[in-house]
Amino acid sequence: MRRLGVSNLAWPAEAEAAAFALLAERGADGVEVAPTRIAPWDELTPARLATFRRGCEAAGLETSSLQAVFFGRPEAALLDDAPRFEAMCEHTRRLAGIAEALGARVAVFGAPKSRLRGALAEPDAMALAADRLRVLGDIAAAGGLAFGMEPVPPVYGADFLNHAADMIELVRRTGHPAIRAHLDTACVTLGGDDPAASIHAAAPLLAHYHMAEPELGPFAAPICDHAAAGRALDEVGYDGWVVIEMRQGEGDGLAAVATAIGFARTHYVTAAM
Repeated sequence: MRRLGVSNLAWPAEAEAAAFALLAERGADGVEVAPTRIAPWDELTPARLATFRRGCEAAGLETSSLQAVFFGRPEAALLDDAPRFEAMCEHTRRLAGIAEALGARVAVFGAPKSRLRGALAEPDAMALAADRLRVLGDIAAAGGLAFGMEPVPPVYGADFLNHAADMIELVRRTGHPAIRAHLDTACVTLGGDDPAASIHAAAPLLAHYHMAEPELGPFAAPICDHAAAGRALDEVGYDGWVVIEMRQGEGDGLAAVATAIGFARTHYVTAAM
């Protein structure tokens, strides 16, 4: 059954308990975690992670997934020199431990600055990325984690995997069970692609999905074609998580979260209920 999550980017840390209560009240199933919204990387101790997970579970929620997984780690790079790739490998080991502690099984790999191709030609970047993602896939899988590779448009600072077709090609070329596809309604739309067509193309590889608006905006007056995206997820039989990704709105952001959950129930999860 398709399940609904909300990113913890949508509220401040001090509103965490109220946010969990709202999600439970409105029928959401889980929380997508940007780890540094819990604490800085060096303060994400087993005890702190366990406390967060207990809070989720006490409200009847799960940790659906991880995002912003390379935030604040500029030394980690997929396509740079060997030391920077080793830094990415080391951080992925850390991520696998965080995911295991929280119960998450998917980490969204957006991170445009962590995968810049720079002077690399596109074919060379694709070949190097496939080789290195197999290494990262082995590390992630050892902790029960998979990466969901996200196409990110140039407007968000990306110069690699800008389109859904590019991401799908790379995932297929990598051929690793822990390297999967992830789509985001806003990223696909801003990249000039059609969300519904992209969902159909990615369907056999799709591990995760974000309901999002440009710049992680709210859902009071959305501009992306979410209705078509939701229908496409139904048509391909997608039964994973749909996560609402949005930044914090006015105040504690919870009024905007409530609106977004209602919107998601109209367009993304009704058929799965």
